[in-house]
Amino acid sequence: MTELVEQIEDDFEMESVADEVEAVEADDTEDEEDSEGVVISIAGEPPAPEDDEEVRAPEWVRDLRKNYREEKRRAKDLEQKLARLETQAPGVAPLGPKPTLEKADYDTDRYEKELANWYDKKRQHDDREVSVKSEQQAVQREWERKLEGYQSAKAGLKVRDFEFAEDVVQDNLSVMQQGMIVQGADNAALVVYALGKNPKKAKELASITDPVKFAFAVAKLETQLKISTRKAQVSPERKISGTGRPSGAVDSTLDRLRADAEKTGDYSKVFQYKKQKQKA
Repeated sequence: MTELVEQIEDDFEMESVADEVEAVEADDTEDEEDSEGVVISIAGEPPAPEDDEEVRAPEWVRDLRKNYREEKRRAKDLEQKLARLETQAPGVAPLGPKPTLEKADYDTDRYEKELANWYDKKRQHDDREVSVKSEQQAVQREWERKLEGYQSAKAGLKVRDFEFAEDVVQDNLSVMQQGMIVQGADNAALVVYALGKNPKKAKELASITDPVKFAFAVAKLETQLKISTRKAQVSPERKISGTGRPSGAVDSTLDRLRADAEKTGDYSKVFQYKKQKQKA
């Protein structure tokens, strides 16, 4: 009977140790993930630290914030598309109605001249329409290429709080300014992240309303960016311990509880005692 109890206790202890090993490995994996990424400073000024409360929030809170950011981003994308349409090449002027004999007061010579002129204008109108459409498609393709590069560079940074930094930029810079960064910066994702981690600099840049001065300011800022690898934090070595006794050690309390349990058949106090020792 005693051997059976000891076997059960040993199995209980092995499960507890396995759980502890799994917890330690999970913590180590999380520490490795936290150590990845880069730190970007502007002109030697260190960025704001990551907001652990935001990053480690409960899953339902993160989902809520993610949905909010996506809704806000969709609104911003719509604003950006409208802004680009306004800055694209001007549309083609309307051709005007086709001449009619009635409008020419039934003067056939006048009607034929007006009709010939109208067809000449129509050819020019059609050519211009094709040219404008081609220009707009080229602008759209270039914009999509820039966006793809931005998304790729964004993923390559391997930082957990990029979306939070992106929110800071979207809240401070106009849609036009954001588009200029994506279009003109060598590494737009790097610029956005640096500005998002330095709200003061983002507000300073947002105050530049002249497009030419803004473009020069972004170019200058990009030369001031310094990238360094995030240093992994060395966690103290964690020891895994079971509740078993060292060889030769005597635990009088455990022996007493075992003796009582053998009499009553109730071993709950034995397991409870061993659990308490494990937590201690």
